[in-house]
Amino acid sequence: MRKLVIAILLIFGLVACSTKMSYYFLDWAIEWKLEQYVTLNSEQQVLFDDALQQFLLWHRSEELPRYEQQLAKLSTALQQQSMTPAVWAEHVDEAKKHWSRTLDYLLPSLLPIVASFSDEQVAEVIGQLKTDEQELNEKYLGKTQAELVEMADERINKRVKKWLGTLSKEQKEAIHQYNLARGSILDMWLEYRHEWARLLGQALKNRQNEKALSHSLTVLLTEPDKLRSKAYKQALDDNTAQFGQLLILLNEQASTKQKRYFLNKMAALQQDLIELSEDTE
Repeated sequence: MRKLVIAILLIFGLVACSTKMSYYFLDWAIEWKLEQYVTLNSEQQVLFDDALQQFLLWHRSEELPRYEQQLAKLSTALQQQSMTPAVWAEHVDEAKKHWSRTLDYLLPSLLPIVASFSDEQVAEVIGQLKTDEQELNEKYLGKTQAELVEMADERINKRVKKWLGTLSKEQKEAIHQYNLARGSILDMWLEYRHEWARLLGQALKNRQNEKALSHSLTVLLTEPDKLRSKAYKQALDDNTAQFGQLLILLNEQASTKQKRYFLNKMAALQQDLIELSEDTE
């Protein structure tokens, strides 16, 4: 659910005040993140660099206009106080489609690279996944429910503040009540991440079968619900719906100054996305 919320509010992680600069350095950021998991050889690096540049050109021309259109609809719904749970659900579905299209485009070009991984590279990826899991366990396991709620309050307050400015006591309380009421999914989330990493490691070890590798990566990256338990899926759906209710409430509570701040941020982000999508150089 958190990934979808970020996708909707920030659209691919781009922050309004620095969208264009963030995007122009996106290739560097992606390469830096990749290097945390695997060291490519020279041939793989050439293939990856070419795939990345082709992806960014496609993403800029094809996807950014879609993000701008969704932001326009979201901004209008919030401005006109017409945001409802049903409208929120539509935005969630649209965010899922953004992610799915991106992976559909990327996978064909990445598969040959992944299939060419050496045993040492596979071990490197699996080792980093285990490190990630350990860090998450250390961050969250052993915390009391009150401590987890406090962490969630701080996280959401920080994100909402980027879009509304300084929050009122009423808004902070609304966020706190949301975190108190939403279903606890920590154990299910950590279990899912563990199983996801295990299956990815298994797919990488059997990478010579490119057809099987393609199927595994498609499921892992674009069809995660197939790996989630019924209880976990239901809890995610419930929490996503409750977050939509929180956004509606925060919008209702927003002051004139906050609404103006939000609309200015949204307008700046939309303009950046338009200019980026039209920049073909």
